[in-house]
Amino acid sequence: MGNALPLKSTSTDMPLGMAMHNIEITRGRGGQLARAAGAVAKLIAEEGKSATLRLPSGEVRLVSQNCLATVGQVGNVGVNQKSLGRAGSKCWLGKRPIVRGVVMNPVDHPHGGGEGKAPIGRKKPTTPWGYPALGRRTRKRIFFLFSIDHYSIYSDLRSSIEILDIECHSLKRKKGVIRCDTKKMNPFVAHHLLAKIEKVNMKEEKETIVTWSRASSILPTMVGHTIAIHNGKEHIPIYITNPMVGRKLGEFVPTRHFTSYENARKDTKSRR
Repeated sequence: MGNALPLKSTSTDMPLGMAMHNIEITRGRGGQLARAAGAVAKLIAEEGKSATLRLPSGEVRLVSQNCLATVGQVGNVGVNQKSLGRAGSKCWLGKRPIVRGVVMNPVDHPHGGGEGKAPIGRKKPTTPWGYPALGRRTRKRIFFLFSIDHYSIYSDLRSSIEILDIECHSLKRKKGVIRCDTKKMNPFVAHHLLAKIEKVNMKEEKETIVTWSRASSILPTMVGHTIAIHNGKEHIPIYITNPMVGRKLGEFVPTRHFTSYENARKDTKSRR
């Protein structure tokens, strides 16, 4: 699209020191870095399959050279230097007033209440819903991404397990989750479930595989196995067939008990 180029482009198209914005973190997922007004990042170095970028915040980050970036800087650079003049101009832009929690009542905010200018009465400031407001980690946990572009988990499960053990030997202490990046959907299979299926495939006898992973996708290698899926109270055994491939395990075991009232309605009508 336009002047969007991969970071691994030739030195003439994407030389070192090039200003860019709207940078992808994962190939095909869209731009996620340097998208605000006036934001610009610079390409510092290229080594192997990664490129080093200096972000507007000053952070230096490694990004895959397959990711796309738009050349240039985002417009509206002087948006922070513009003086609106009065509070009404801010209101016209849709900016509502921000009321401090310490001036509210205790029913409205954890910081509220007290006589006069009283402190918040807590060890740490909190949000209106009682969660920590400062010092809380906001970044998501990093999981091991298993890209389907390099290895296909649908071809041979045993080879996928061996590849995962080689690629992820330093991440075994973390919870392993295989997530496959495809164009239509993003299925994933829990690592412990794949290990159980591989173990059962090596045996001649069939046995029930117990799992709590309801969000795992059904692979072709699971066909013919009986998997006990947890519904929040107990494990329900489900026999895997070919039409179930590509669906989630949790779709076949509902977590709620559905009650039909059709018979009761018929009885009331007959009595009338």
